[in-house]
Amino acid sequence: MADANPTGLARWFPSEKLDLEGWRFDVITLLAVIGESSVAVHAQTLTASTLCLLPRIIPAPQALLRPIRPQRLPEVSAKMAGVYGGTVLETVGFFANIIHPLEDLKPFAFKVLEIKHKDEGKDSTLPPPEPPAEATTTATGFGSFLSRRRKRATAGGNTNSEEADPENSTNSLSQIPEDKRVVTFPGDLEMQRLSTTDPQSQRPRKPSLPKLTLPRRMSSKVSSLVKPQERYAVPPRNFSPLHIVSILSFITTIGILIGAALWEDGVAMVAIFAMGLASTVTCYASWWRPLLMHRPTKNKVPQGDVMIRTREGAFLLIRCQEEVARELYTAREECQYVETKYHRVYMGVGMVLLMVAVVLLGNCGWWSQVLVGGAYIVLNGVYWVMGLIPPKYFWDLSRYEMKDITPADAKDADKDGPSPDEHEGTPSFTRTLWYAIRETRHGAWVERSGAMPGTDQWKKWLAEATKAAWEKNRQWPAVKRKSDIMKEDLYSGGTPTSARGEGPSGPPDLAAQVAPLDEVRSNPQVAA
Repeated sequence: MADANPTGLARWFPSEKLDLEGWRFDVITLLAVIGESSVAVHAQTLTASTLCLLPRIIPAPQALLRPIRPQRLPEVSAKMAGVYGGTVLETVGFFANIIHPLEDLKPFAFKVLEIKHKDEGKDSTLPPPEPPAEATTTATGFGSFLSRRRKRATAGGNTNSEEADPENSTNSLSQIPEDKRVVTFPGDLEMQRLSTTDPQSQRPRKPSLPKLTLPRRMSSKVSSLVKPQERYAVPPRNFSPLHIVSILSFITTIGILIGAALWEDGVAMVAIFAMGLASTVTCYASWWRPLLMHRPTKNKVPQGDVMIRTREGAFLLIRCQEEVARELYTAREECQYVETKYHRVYMGVGMVLLMVAVVLLGNCGWWSQVLVGGAYIVLNGVYWVMGLIPPKYFWDLSRYEMKDITPADAKDADKDGPSPDEHEGTPSFTRTLWYAIRETRHGAWVERSGAMPGTDQWKKWLAEATKAAWEKNRQWPAVKRKSDIMKEDLYSGGTPTSARGEGPSGPPDLAAQVAPLDEVRSNPQVAA
């Protein structure tokens, strides 16, 4: 028989099985697992930050219980070809689509974008290092050695002979003894000039190191940046919406625990603790960082320009170095997980904790269930709203700098132009293709990417278009020439072209002339 008046911590827990009348919130267990689709959308972004380890309540935490973790980020279907290389791909990378969303391109639109690293002069394959202290800001070490050498050379009276008479610098150098010859850099001359005019500059000064700002410090701690000599890892934004929601969710969890303690509701405290621990364990099992590919060598390679063609007939030309093309386009990101050996064990532990927490939530006190239910309703709404926010607000892509350099006569390729010719002034696939050829001045990528059929008529049109591009004839009537060429009978020695399907005298196969030859496949995510 149960104790009628329990004392101590025993009174924090129910002692009997009672069917009480009145308001009940047994549906609270359902609220804890609703909203899986909203959480699954942000699952990868959520687990890419160190803040994912905070113990907190998450709507539908079962969305993070994945036995097979993805090895790549989601991609967008599009035809992509290297302008100067032989690369042809069927998809565009995740981060490239964040920088320039392909879904924003209208049918038959054309753009030229220049993308480069913000620190163009530094090693683009590594995370931006801290700028080193300049040799001219210190009078110790190697600088003091050169300073002593200059003083000794000045005593000999031959230091400035080359500067005074540049034409006779070779003869002056031969007159200086070998033990007094020094190599003088422009920076050394400037430091010597300052030392003779400013007495304060002769004092040894410490190297001027850059100060780490708050976002920089947070990025190094929260965003899991890689060490030098490693591939670059794209971190989440410091003030990403997911970071803010994670912190607020953690504070809410602490508030619910304090409320349950004030109400002496031990079941609610154990349930919230188990739910928070389950989220920490499952997030740790999926904790990862996206690594970009890089060039391991510095050999001379062609320019990394790529051309992207969408399913709607829009073309996007990206002008960039090979390092940028390797990171964003031609190579793919790699998902490097922190835990690789026992992640299934952690998933199992998280699943058990989740089931225990769900059972306990149904036995919480009345006020605890009200508070937990309200928290889950608010969090479900917040995660749904975050699905409406563009991905660029979640990832820190400040490493790259983008500039729109589309020529003025090609900016409105998706609109009616001022040309009096109805063909040249109307948006069409042929006109946009000509704009792309006009900017690249190359036609090999057109055939490799399947942007046009391989018939003799199209090959003739491509040859003329490439020639006009090299001649900088920007007013070449591309659409009119295509119509004229398609009407020509291009036979050579009685052999039919690929546009003929029934022999030399058979009717033309008009389907062979339809462009593009290779259509862009539908997005697999949308199809699923």
